[in-house]
Amino acid sequence: MTTTPPNSPDATSVPQPTLGATSADTCKVLLIRHGRSADIVPGSDESIDPPLHAEGVLQAVAVGERLKSAPIAAVYSSHLERAHHTAREIAKHHGVAVTAFEDLEEVRMGDWSHGEFRRLAATQDPIFVEWVKTGRWDGIPNGEGDQEFRERVARIIEDIATQHKGETVVIACHGGVINAYLAHILGTERSLWMMVENTSISTVAIGTNSSGSNHHVLGLNDCSHLYDMATRT
Repeated sequence: MTTTPPNSPDATSVPQPTLGATSADTCKVLLIRHGRSADIVPGSDESIDPPLHAEGVLQAVAVGERLKSAPIAAVYSSHLERAHHTAREIAKHHGVAVTAFEDLEEVRMGDWSHGEFRRLAATQDPIFVEWVKTGRWDGIPNGEGDQEFRERVARIIEDIATQHKGETVVIACHGGVINAYLAHILGTERSLWMMVENTSISTVAIGTNSSGSNHHVLGLNDCSHLYDMATRT
């Protein structure tokens, strides 16, 4: 009698697993930072919710053109104008309205709001320089705090994903939001760990099935509609 040796290969070939199409229990989420926002005077009325800079408008148009053939089922954004404008440039190619949520807004910065954060960064104030080293949103006077921020954005993004299983959606938001959500799912200590380009696309697959939630980061900071990051000097 002939026996098959243990661990010997059989005659059936098995293909390498690939990303493939979005599964029925998974939502593909395109996290897109808004276009460049307008220059502002710290403390002015415009600093509360700056619109897009002229360059930012062109960036928003470019990402809209980039995604016009994508199978986008819905477009979401924060309620702030720079993100909402960017979202509208994408949504118009897909015949959908933009749904805005306050919980997709940037981190709530307390005493560093209304352009003060920009001023501290631009002047490299020693307080700001020391704070940056922490890589977290804690320590800003009267600010939201890192864990609260992560939980806020994770809750709204995953709620959206649950409504769109098997589909692709766009969420136009802010660099801090994208960083915080990715830090949340990757379990990193730092929430400020990636420089997010304006209108770049970071893609995450969010799935929920009988075994629980699972997340896969499919791409980060893709801004090829603006320039080639690999070859830009």
